[in-house]
Amino acid sequence: MQEAIAFRVAASAGQVLGVCERAEFTCAELYHYFASLFKDDREIFYIWLKSALERENRARLLTLVGKLALDDVIEGVHLELAEAEEVLAKVRASLELAKEEPPEVREALQLGIDLERTLDRITMEKVVQFSESYQKWFLAIMNRDQVELLQHAYKQLGQD
Repeated sequence: MQEAIAFRVAASAGQVLGVCERAEFTCAELYHYFASLFKDDREIFYIWLKSALERENRARLLTLVGKLALDDVIEGVHLELAEAEEVLAKVRASLELAKEEPPEVREALQLGIDLERTLDRITMEKVVQFSESYQKWFLAIMNRDQVELLQHAYKQLGQD
């Protein structure tokens, strides 16, 4: 009976992680779009490229976490599927809107800051609860400086 419960938890965890993974890849797609949109400004181009690659890495990390769900690595997933789907919808809507109405650099940076905060909040605070020995490992490989990078660029552009 214990195995059936563990499998059920892992199955729902896998579903939530899959939605979060898609949100990360969609955000990466948006950042790649911004990189191509602002390719003439080398510094901004590299900021968006770095941000896109970070989001792709996080998506891959969530894939790995999903594969570890049946081990003793994960204690639980604390994000409701509906909330994960809301975040995915927000990221998809941001991508669609940006493609329909390409933003100026500062608008794109502000959108990136908002998305980083949203994605960091669900990833770091809600998605996965690791067993204690794995929590430090997970946090160590998560790069959490993307908000600061985008905020710095936003402030720099405001001073020009």
